[in-house]
Amino acid sequence: MVMQVIRKIALLAFLAIPALAQPPARPRLIVVHGPTIVAFFPPTTQAEADSGEDDAEALSDFNFYAHEVGPRLKQAGVRFVLINGRSFRVRIGGRLSTARIGNDACYCFIAPGKRAHVEHGVMTDEDLVDVARKYFGLKIP
Repeated sequence: MVMQVIRKIALLAFLAIPALAQPPARPRLIVVHGPTIVAFFPPTTQAEADSGEDDAEALSDFNFYAHEVGPRLKQAGVRFVLINGRSFRVRIGGRLSTARIGNDACYCFIAPGKRAHVEHGVMTDEDLVDVARKYFGLKIP
């Protein structure tokens, strides 16, 4: 019960920020210098969130776990970036590329010199840490 209330508050806070509720005209540029995770969720309006219980819960879970895992990843030297949109641009050195998603949450694990790894669907903080440990080869508490 308490967890459901926290998730609903997190969802409302996420949707209440105008800059996040509307995707930018041009995809955000992420410059990668080290281990980076870009977590993104397709734009959701309040009407869309209200019309689908599953969509609202997925967004709420996404936001909740993203905020839970952020400090752990930062402490381990992993940059964690949240994006509300369907695409973003990545620059590693002189190389620029664009990543796009469909209608579900995605997590893009990126590091210089490594091929990007993408996970689809909402992940818990523990699942994110497990994948980050394997992909980046780091010890994350």
